[in-house]
Amino acid sequence: MQMCVLCAIWGTSPFSSDSLTLDISLVCHTPSGLYIFARLHFHFNRKMISDNTSWSMDQMNLITFGMSSISLLWAVIQLAMVDSPSAEAIYRSYLGKVASCHFSLLFLVGQFSFWIKTASEYGLAWILFPALLVIVNDTMAYVFGVLIGKHKLIPRLSPKKTVEGFVGAGLSTMAVAAPLARKMIGGGDGGGVSNLGRHAVILALYVSFVSPFGGFLASATKRAHGAKDFGNFIPGHGGAVDRFDCQVVTAPFVYLYLKIFLSSE
Repeated sequence: MQMCVLCAIWGTSPFSSDSLTLDISLVCHTPSGLYIFARLHFHFNRKMISDNTSWSMDQMNLITFGMSSISLLWAVIQLAMVDSPSAEAIYRSYLGKVASCHFSLLFLVGQFSFWIKTASEYGLAWILFPALLVIVNDTMAYVFGVLIGKHKLIPRLSPKKTVEGFVGAGLSTMAVAAPLARKMIGGGDGGGVSNLGRHAVILALYVSFVSPFGGFLASATKRAHGAKDFGNFIPGHGGAVDRFDCQVVTAPFVYLYLKIFLSSE
């Protein structure tokens, strides 16, 4: 079903732009972009919508499939309107841009969907706490990299990342995880969550040694398109995807971890 929605992300025609902006600003600046954003939101959150409305899951599935079908029809019509000797090159360029934007949307909509689930079932603190761990990890990776960084971690994807920064950031993040969790969750008493310190360290371990690879994946995507950032939505910091790239793997893990381990306590 996901492949059916590749049609409407890139403007209103297959050759509407020559620039590459993989960001939420691109998604929302055209009616078709807003449509695809809404369609992905319906798909990822159809169970929650079904639980809180009179619509059944079967009806929600039919709605999302119907939206995908409309997208497919519009894509084919737009491609069929291309009248040029270089039509094949236009098709390849268009589909490449569309796939890139779809990838960006999955980054944004996918993780936000898990944030919504986490907030509704476990509270906002369980979104803010892992997000703050990511910030701590990014900051300490930079600090250790500047101070003692000598060995490049993945130079072809992220030239500034170092092994020393990666390890130092991981140790620092795990060191602050437990006290930070106690402060943020339950106002200092843990909010009645047993083994909160252990849960915090496990999340910190994941954030430190797995989540950065979401950023590396984003870096690979940018390098494939010769771009420094996904966009300029946030001046000086790139686009929305640049700020949330690690969350593409963090947000699902946090929700699933809480679902399995916190719900059973």
